[in-house]
Formats: sequence, C-alpha cells, structure tokens
Amino acid sequence: MKFGVPQSVRGQLILLLLGCLLAAQMLSLSYFLHDKNRQLLDYRAFDAVERLLSTAKMLKTLPDDDEDAIVRTPSEWGMQFTITDTAPQVRDELQLSEDLAIFLKNKFGLTLGDGFILAAAEIGRQQELTDHGDKPGRNLVLLASIALDDGRWLTARDVLRLPKPWAWQLTATILATISIVVAVVWTIVAKITTPLRHLSDAAENLGRSETLQPISASGPSELRKLTHAFNDMADRLTRLLNERARMLAAIGHDLKSPITAMRLRIELLDDGDPKDRLGVCLDEIQELVDGALSLSRSSDTTEPEVVFQLEDLMNELVDDLSAAGGDITLVNPHHFFIYGRRAALKRALRNVVENALRYGHRARVFVRPAMGDVCLLIDDDGPGVPEADRIRIFNPFVRLEESRCRETGGSGLGLALAKSIIDAHEGKIRYEEADSGGARAVIILPRLLDHVAGAA
Repeated sequence: MKFGVPQSVRGQLILLLLGCLLAAQMLSLSYFLHDKNRQLLDYRAFDAVERLLSTAKMLKTLPDDDEDAIVRTPSEWGMQFTITDTAPQVRDELQLSEDLAIFLKNKFGLTLGDGFILAAAEIGRQQELTDHGDKPGRNLVLLASIALDDGRWLTARDVLRLPKPWAWQLTATILATISIVVAVVWTIVAKITTPLRHLSDAAENLGRSETLQPISASGPSELRKLTHAFNDMADRLTRLLNERARMLAAIGHDLKSPITAMRLRIELLDDGDPKDRLGVCLDEIQELVDGALSLSRSSDTTEPEVVFQLEDLMNELVDDLSAAGGDITLVNPHHFFIYGRRAALKRALRNVVENALRYGHRARVFVRPAMGDVCLLIDDDGPGVPEADRIRIFNPFVRLEESRCRETGGSGLGLALAKSIIDAHEGKIRYEEADSGGARAVIILPRLLDHVAGAA
C-alpha cells in the first residue's frame, strides 16, 4: 500500500499542522532540556566548589596526620577528594555557563586559570555509577581543583547523571498535546470542507443536465457568499440550457411543416436532375432538423434511472444494426450492470457504432473491465480521426471533411449527442487510433460493483 501526500484540503492542512507542531515541540523541548541540564550542572558545580573551599579551609587548621582521614571521607553525595603535588590534567569538554563563572568570582573571588580549575566531561558507563541504577541519561564527571598554600592541589571529583532528553513522560505529553490540537482542527476544518464538497458535487451535476436543488449556505461568511453566488449561477445556466432546448425543439417542429410542403411540391415536378437535387437538399435539411431535435431531447431527464445489464443492451444494439445490414461484432461481453437512463444510453452508443459503420465500413465492439468502471472499445477500418480533431469532433455540426463527405451522410450532431448523454452518466468518451489503423472510440462508464459480484 502506497502512502503519499494527501490530496484533500483537510489532509494537507493536518499534515502541515503536524509538521509545525512537531518542529515547535522539538525546538522548545531541546531548549528546555538544555537549560534544565545546564542549571543542574551549574548547581552541582557550585556545590562542589563550596565543599572544595570548605575542605581547603579545614585542612589549614588540621595536623598533617588528619589530612588523609578528611580526604578519604566521601561526602553524602559521593564526592571524592584527592591531594596531588601537581595540578590535574583535564579536558574541558562541557563548558560551564558564563553566569556561573561570574557568580563564583563575585562570591568566592575565584577565576578560572588562576590557581582554580573547574571542568566537566562526559564519560561512559562505569562501576561508580551503580547508584543511579539503569536510568537512561548522560554520565558526567565534574572536577573542581584549587591550589593550596603549600603548592599542592586539592581536587573534588563528583559524578552525576543528566536525564535523557526523550523520556517516555515527555513523549507521552507531546503526543497527547498534538492529538488534542489535531482533533480540534480536524473538526473545524470538516465544517469548512463539507460545504466545498457539496459545491464540487453540485458543479459536476450541473454539467450533466441534472436538476439541481439550491445548496444550503453554511460555514464561514466567505463560503456562504460563494454558495449563494453558485446557486445564482446554476439557476441562470439551467434557464439558459432549458431555453436552448426549447428553442431547438421549436425550430425543429416548425421546420417540419414547410419541409413536408416542399416535398409535396417536388413530387409535382417532372422527373429529372433538378428534382433529384432538390430532394437531396431536403434530405439534408431533414437530417439537420432530426439531429437538432435529438440534441434538444438529450437534456430531457424525464426518463427514469434504472439498473440494467450492459450486455443485454449491447446485444439488442448489435441485433438491430445487423438486421439493417451493418457489419458489427460484439467481442467477449461481460455481465456489467449500469445505473442510468437505458434508452438514452442506447441512443448514444448507437450513434457511435453507426458512425463507425458509416465511415469505417465495419465495427468491432469490445467490453472490458477498467478498475471500478467498464470500458467499451469500438474499432472501425476507416481512415481514423486525426489527432488534432479528436476534441472538436464532439462539437455540434462538426464533420471531418477530409474523410467524411456529405455523400456518406451525417449531420455532425451524432457524436455531440452521444457525448452529452455519456457525460450525463458520469462517463467519458474519446477517440484514438485503433490497432488496425482505423478509429477507436473509447467509452468509460461507471458500473455497479455490488451487482457485478452478485452476478459472478
């Protein structure tokens, strides 16, 4: 299973929020732990210096025989003292804070490097750290040394453990904080994205000649304003489309009477070339009128939507066209179920197949599954559709004159009608080159997977 960047607004916003929260928490936690460890180290260093000075002052008043007893006695914190003739060699791997240095100078008059040494270094796991148990953390050795009056050096050595940065308590706190913030933002964003999703669904349905109900405005003021604007636009477009359909239907209906009258007048003429030419012109006009009426009816939604089997529809279509003399073959049909307007979809598929028979002389129809959809491939043996014309061929009254002339028939409305119906069924149609070199119409329609599983 592949995981990628979320495509939704909610998912991308949550992902961005998670990244920002994690970065902010890590920065603040790093600063907090660094400051906390620094304070702990400074406190232990100050305690070591204070005990070092107290022990040095005590040694001045005691006989030499008692020095070993004082030095060998560890403090209650496990601090150890040693007396050496020379200054200890140290590596100042962890620099002490500047505030501590200033404090020691003001309180005790001590300056690093002037008969006084203070350093801390990180060490590994040693036997002397058994008092700390198995707790995770960093092991440090703290060393404070001061020169005595006789030239010897008194050194205090302390071992401590700094807490591990990623303790489970801190991790749990961070995760709880992020979870609460994400849950709140998830709920808020849902109230914003839900109206946007409704707008997106309504916009898709608007292009499929479906009757739209006004969307209820909700969410922030900007979304409510956008919803009102969309409702107004959808209302204007719906009225415009309805007026166009009524206009085409009225024109087509009104032209039928004069066409019929002209045919009667032509019949009264003597046989000959003028009569034949007038008959051809009237046939072309009649074809255009019929196409315009079909195009206007394509937006009619009075036909109910039902569940039907695509194989039965295709068999009916093949039988009808074969009976009319068409060379059509249905290859390997599948038991796919479609939800939509059966008669309208049959009319769209008929137009595409008739287009293949008219210009390609032969049609081969393949029905295949395509993910959650069904794919119909309609191949012909004609000259094909040039790549530059594969989009505009679906425009009304467009014919490709290079390979489709008036004598072969066609008004340029069949594919426009087919595309309108297929779009209304949430499908797609396009043309590409067939394996035989002719044209291939590719039609994608959504199918009902639950019915497919039941049929299998």
